[in-house]
Amino acid sequence: MKRIILIRHGEAEHAEQGLTGGWTESHLSTLGGKQAHVTGGTLANLLDGIDFRLYSSNLARATETARVICGQLGVEPIFESDLREFNNGSAANLTVEEARKIQNPPTQPLVDYVPYPGAENWRQMNERVSRCMERIGEEAPDTAVIITHTLSGTSVVHWWLGLGPDDWGRISYDFAPGSITLLTKNQFGQRTVSRLNDTRHLAAEGCESNVEALPGVEA
Repeated sequence: MKRIILIRHGEAEHAEQGLTGGWTESHLSTLGGKQAHVTGGTLANLLDGIDFRLYSSNLARATETARVICGQLGVEPIFESDLREFNNGSAANLTVEEARKIQNPPTQPLVDYVPYPGAENWRQMNERVSRCMERIGEEAPDTAVIITHTLSGTSVVHWWLGLGPDDWGRISYDFAPGSITLLTKNQFGQRTVSRLNDTRHLAAEGCESNVEALPGVEA
């Protein structure tokens, strides 16, 4: 596999409703549907003549984004539960305020911090996503399109760059809804972040999102 095109799902209704993200089952908003359509058109140009497979988280907001995009690309998505967002346990489907009331006090190292009852920690999420990316790396012929979320998207970049547990708790990235991140190999075979959180295609159509908070965790 030479290239990963990492897409964050379109804007979802939980952001409008003040709910946590994570494993909250949330559908695309009207704006999110438009973002998925615009992103699909951009990918159709970017992937012209390229052999690729498209993989997606199986949470509703990601699967809906994948189906819109795949309809434009003429391919079938491959759904992977291991590409899901951070498992926020008992905080799923709660409002951000409700989630704060059940949040566990932060502990160190941060990579092993379990923020809510029944949640996973950052180490577990990174290991889950990394296992999935190893499988995808063996399957994808040239390029893998990955539709996922903010924190699990961060884990994809960590995997691509070969970052380990010492880095997982101190390095993160921002991904806006509908954004495109391009991970490639350069002429020396080095793994490269060619684009990060690119929303120019959305800005051109006037469908960028406002800043969206992470799923209710306070450090």
